[in-house]
Amino acid sequence: MKQRVFTSILLLPLLFFGLISEIFLFALILSICFVVVSETNMNLTGGEKRFRTTLYCLAIISSFLLIISTLKFSIYFLILILIFFIISLALNILGLKKLDENIDISQYSFSDNSNFEKIILRESSSIFYLLGIISIFFLYQSYDDLMWILIPLITVFSVDTFSYLIGSKFGKRRVELIAKISPNKTIVGYFAGLFFGGLTFFILNIYFGNMFSNLIILIFMSSFIPIISIIGDLYASGIKRNFGVKNYGNILPGHGGLLDRLDSVIVTIVFMNLVKVLDI
Repeated sequence: MKQRVFTSILLLPLLFFGLISEIFLFALILSICFVVVSETNMNLTGGEKRFRTTLYCLAIISSFLLIISTLKFSIYFLILILIFFIISLALNILGLKKLDENIDISQYSFSDNSNFEKIILRESSSIFYLLGIISIFFLYQSYDDLMWILIPLITVFSVDTFSYLIGSKFGKRRVELIAKISPNKTIVGYFAGLFFGGLTFFILNIYFGNMFSNLIILIFMSSFIPIISIIGDLYASGIKRNFGVKNYGNILPGHGGLLDRLDSVIVTIVFMNLVKVLDI
């Protein structure tokens, strides 16, 4: 627990400078993308790993140059993100079903045609995460948009923190439906995360954000954002179980990989982009 708190404190200055400086935000997100590429090289070694990393890095740099030249959001970009999410989610569930049925799923690589489904799972989920990270630019187009990033971010951390603290202290019963992909999560923990996460979103919006002036919509969003956060966590847990790994990496003491800390954030940011586009 001390490691988790210490790591979170160290990350706060990076977040602060990223939100007040557009140039720093570009550099920060570009660096995050490179780390995510490395962390999603699951079950790959040698030449395959180097080839995949090089390919993705070139694609990321090209994407950033395009964003810098336009800085204009397109609904087609959001549709593309959702397509990769749906593909990876379907294959994620399919893979978990095979694991439950004790079907032998060996290590997957580009050279093994029998593992084509898992290759697509790895690549579609990786592209979804990368596009989701890049979509932060489209929420942060002015100072007025800052709260569209900051409030959901704090809400996700609130969901995670209260789920962990209250669940580990008072939680006895596991959520059997998801026990195979997230065995340490309890019913009490989930409800605590949903309640305090929703309360966090509601209070911050009232006093700082003013993103939703309609009370009914605000209550709905306060209830739904924590659910989206939990879905993001379960989505990532399912992928890691499919590949037989506990964490995406070990760059953050107490958390694992950077993607282990950002999985719910990315899904929530994509959802916030959707909300903003629909002008709810």
